[in-house]
Amino acid sequence: MPHVLIIEDDEDLRTVLAGVLESAGYSVTQADEGGAGLKAARTRRPDIVLSDIVMEGMEGIAVIMALRKLISDVPILAMSGNAMYLGNSAKLGADAVLLKPFTREMLLQSLERLLQNSPLSA
Repeated sequence: MPHVLIIEDDEDLRTVLAGVLESAGYSVTQADEGGAGLKAARTRRPDIVLSDIVMEGMEGIAVIMALRKLISDVPILAMSGNAMYLGNSAKLGADAVLLKPFTREMLLQSLERLLQNSPLSA
């Protein structure tokens, strides 16, 4: 069962995302901002990271860059309601992006695609 680290400051959205992923068979760790996400990644290495970009505290772009130094081979799926932020995320290390709002199917397909192409799955 793949382990997903969700980094999202909106508690309601984070809870919904965790529920969707757990019902699809993923194990999930939740973090409410970037610094907590990095700490969680150090504690238990995720198979994939799902991170918001605009957050209180450490923002998503900084999280992506720090994760690339910490665990460079873990796929990162960035999400935001702002397409410009997602473009910057992709340039700075996100493997894929999701523009909010997105559907359950879009989320699960994106995660599966990243996990299938991950060097960790080889």
